[in-house]
Amino acid sequence: MKLKRILIVIIVILIVIIVAVAFNKYKNNKRVDVKVPVLLYHNFVNSVPEEDPDNFNYINTPQSFEENIKVLLENGYTIISMKELNDAYNFKFELPSKPIVITFDDGYYSNYEYIYPILKKYNVKASIFIVTDKVGKEIDGIKYLGWEECLEMQESGFVEIFSHSKKHVFYDRLPTKEIRDDVLESYRVIEENLGNKEFKVFAYPYGAYTRKTVLALKISGIDMQVYDIGINNFKNLNKKYIKRINVPCEMTGKEIIEEIEKMN
Repeated sequence: MKLKRILIVIIVILIVIIVAVAFNKYKNNKRVDVKVPVLLYHNFVNSVPEEDPDNFNYINTPQSFEENIKVLLENGYTIISMKELNDAYNFKFELPSKPIVITFDDGYYSNYEYIYPILKKYNVKASIFIVTDKVGKEIDGIKYLGWEECLEMQESGFVEIFSHSKKHVFYDRLPTKEIRDDVLESYRVIEENLGNKEFKVFAYPYGAYTRKTVLALKISGIDMQVYDIGINNFKNLNKKYIKRINVPCEMTGKEIIEEIEKMN
């Protein structure tokens, strides 16, 4: 009798798994086969220096960013938010034919000073991933966003604020628990200053991750994880593995489109 009950339980579990797999396959088949590029910017300067220790990969100019936005819009791209991408994944938002997402890492004050006005001018949305230990500080002559600027941008509806960690370290070199605690603490601080976050995205510093950290963050309530260079296809979008295209100094809108078109 006991063996019979065990067999019934096993059969029920197998049926549930089969139904879940079939449902996920059905949902994936309903998703459109379209590229979803996610652009990555960092800091902005009015004047490009003659030399740069990072080979001009992490700075840009406001003029170049505005050119990028104009060219993308003129070429039929629709700029959507990370939240809208997630809603489209859950069939709560209709994905446009040529979607694109704009993101910024580290939380530089220049994002507020130069970029926020451009977002409002063109009525487009973007996401900023902040390092909570750097909020409101000036480090090595570089100024970071304060909570006041973060709140203003968030309340405008043009900017989403997400976590880029608490300490900005290589997450593939730390114990999984320490990484999970760092991310959760960063979100605790964000929510303390900006209000409750029902939708949470995490961008790994340096793109450094392990499979254990990915699983730990998913279990801990992180909806999307961002940590690689490349392009996403909506048909088989993996929310634990969002890829981005880094935009180096003064890359043109035409060059961005060419990069998108050649990626699979």
